[in-house]
Amino acid sequence: MSVLVLGLNYRTAPIGMLERVAVPAEHLPKALASLINRDHVLEAVVLSTCNRVEVYAHVPRYHGGMADLRNFFAEWAGMAPEDFCDHTYDYYDERAAEHLFAVASGLDSMVVGERQIHLQVKAAFRDAEAQASTGRVLSSLFRQALQVGKRTRVETGIADGAASMVDVGLDAAARVFADPGHADGHADRGPSQGLGPRRAALAGRTVLVVGAGKMGGMAAARVAGDAGRILIANRSAEKGERLALRVDGDVLDFGDLHAGLRAADLVLCSTGSPVPVIDQDAVADAMKQRPDRPLVLVDLAVPRDIDPGCSFVPGVTVLDIDAVRELTDVTETGTEVAKARAVVVDEARRFAAWTRAVRVEPTIAALRTHAEVVRQAELQRVAGRLGDLDERQRAAVEALTTRIVNSLLHEPSVRLKAVADARGGDLYAATLRELFDLPE
Repeated sequence: MSVLVLGLNYRTAPIGMLERVAVPAEHLPKALASLINRDHVLEAVVLSTCNRVEVYAHVPRYHGGMADLRNFFAEWAGMAPEDFCDHTYDYYDERAAEHLFAVASGLDSMVVGERQIHLQVKAAFRDAEAQASTGRVLSSLFRQALQVGKRTRVETGIADGAASMVDVGLDAAARVFADPGHADGHADRGPSQGLGPRRAALAGRTVLVVGAGKMGGMAAARVAGDAGRILIANRSAEKGERLALRVDGDVLDFGDLHAGLRAADLVLCSTGSPVPVIDQDAVADAMKQRPDRPLVLVDLAVPRDIDPGCSFVPGVTVLDIDAVRELTDVTETGTEVAKARAVVVDEARRFAAWTRAVRVEPTIAALRTHAEVVRQAELQRVAGRLGDLDERQRAAVEALTTRIVNSLLHEPSVRLKAVADARGGDLYAATLRELFDLPE
């Protein structure tokens, strides 16, 4: 019984590969069903965000589980395993727990300490529960991960003033506006600039927000009060209208994005669409009607909302996840990060100790079953000599023999769970199985 994670993230894979393996929300039931129907996957959770795609699985063996997860990614993305294996990472047992706890704490995020990932981990777990793809092991792992995410934020200052992907995207756009010479998206790399430069860059500009989900809502809230005008475009007109009302913006019909491209200076996209919603032809056509004004397109979606070809249109800068990463200082530094890392390591050790104790439970159960079979067989063997006993006396014999068996097995059971956490602890369970001819 082990936990295995296989994934790709913004550090290991370009966005073109991330969007091929991404699992949109509407396809999650199909993905989870595909995983748990494999021979070596007992439980599964899929975490798919704009910065990572990871599968967490409860597997009986490492190699069989790894083969199943690699095959899942290959089939899902329509790629051969060798085409993406150099971009993946995997963790097993305690390291898998440590990785998830770091993810839930925001330690593995592009923006260290960001809060949204905690909600995304929670949503991934709830979605897996709804599809009945979790059991005792992954449920325990993810519940502890959510607690660790809270603990690191309470006990350390890792989230104090933490930005979000939206903030990073806006800061990257502000750099482009401040330095038009970097309109190819290769502005100086560095930490978040803060609100001052961003406000100056947005002052008087028209911002088009495409998508009124969580990311779109956050983007609209961030630019509210700074931009000269905010346009909201969303497939669901009602949801778009609610967001526009909240940020004092105007609603743009989703089918009329061309008008928004003509009017906007900055476009922020995050729709969850499986295909681009803004293509090169539309952008090129819009720029013909506004040749003297540059256009910055920020794409925070995976799969991408904006056709990469838009970057070839003169006067247009496209900032997708890859470009934003290049413009962002993602170095982990500081005492608070070190404190949070210590919490994560401590909690991962606790989870590993629990799994080792759980791992010997089948052996303990098999031993008790074996002892009960022997007890009943011996009672049956002497049943003829107990013929004169009444019902009350027979019940007393049953109770006595049961207590003897339980007393004999109590200390070995407790000790086996205790030594399971020690180095080589599995050998004790294996020895018991060998001595008493117990099943695996």
